[in-house]
Amino acid sequence: MRKASFLLLLLSWATLTFAQQNPASTPTDTTLSIPEKCFETFWQTFEDHYAFFRLRNIDWQASYKQYRPRVTATTSDDSLFSVLSQLVAPFEDDHINIIIPGKRQYKARKPSTFLADFPDKEAKALFWKATDATLERNGFQPVKTIGPVFRNTPLFSYTRSKNYGYIRTGRCFVSEDTSDDAPQDAALAGAILDSVLRQMVGVQALLVDARMNIGGNDEFSYAFAGRFTSKKVLGHSKQTRKGGYEDFTPLEKWYIQPESKKPFTRPVVVLTNDQTASAGDVLAMILKALPQTTLVGENTRGIYSDMYGFELPNQWQISLSNQRYYAADGVCYEAKGTPVDLVVKNTRKEAQQRQDTVLSAALTRLKQGRSK
Repeated sequence: MRKASFLLLLLSWATLTFAQQNPASTPTDTTLSIPEKCFETFWQTFEDHYAFFRLRNIDWQASYKQYRPRVTATTSDDSLFSVLSQLVAPFEDDHINIIIPGKRQYKARKPSTFLADFPDKEAKALFWKATDATLERNGFQPVKTIGPVFRNTPLFSYTRSKNYGYIRTGRCFVSEDTSDDAPQDAALAGAILDSVLRQMVGVQALLVDARMNIGGNDEFSYAFAGRFTSKKVLGHSKQTRKGGYEDFTPLEKWYIQPESKKPFTRPVVVLTNDQTASAGDVLAMILKALPQTTLVGENTRGIYSDMYGFELPNQWQISLSNQRYYAADGVCYEAKGTPVDLVVKNTRKEAQQRQDTVLSAALTRLKQGRSK
């Protein structure tokens, strides 16, 4: 299942059956109760499809022995939800989700240094106010927005000063209406981005702010990156698990293709943090493959795979990571995140003082003439 499709499901906890998209590994034992059958289906589907047991140091067989005895014919929904949540909590993989449609959701989250300081809507609003204030102090015009709004966030926010441009992208899909058609969505995103880039004519460098990018579709990320190259460049490779723990399909290579007659090939600084996730991870990873790009901030979230969605016998909806993504340098950055070239962290204290230290560090780097 594409990242954007599942992302919208997760954000809404909607009732959406995707069992027909990916099969679950259902047990053949007809004597099992529904709770037991759900546990067995959950465990076996992970056993057959999850891509990172070894990378994430998970002994899945030992986990079965620990948690299977806790599920019986009399296990309640609440208890089953708790057991399954505990079972996958050690993965710290945000692409693992357990959803009771319309009621509850569990995500096997990795701890976040950013969310420790900016845990709620009010704190995040404070963060962006600090960003806008820092832009203003550095001679940037008032921030404008363009594109559809999703959850109070426009597709792109942008501004410029005499020498530098700034584009903020909080997701990798245009809208709910187009997200299921990834090529159409990417083409629309590219057209909107082109209109923004036309307003950046004459700038010496561009800041791309992908902090808190919630993800979407990889095609969007490639359409975005294609505006910054005049030649074909390897973006990433990926493979899908098809058998044993190390049995995967051949690598599928994805290339950044030139998408503009006048690509922006001057220095680009990409701002990231540990909430730059999923297709946002991919966006940062492939922009890093371009020679003029520098990453500043924190490593991205480190969850690159499309989500393998399946349904339990009780109609709970589950997702897992079944693919391995490799950057242009051949490295799989799963769990680690796309690495930055300059580590800088935002803090709540500095945001309260209207200071965005990551943005300031990026601007300082540009003013010093350092593109790498």
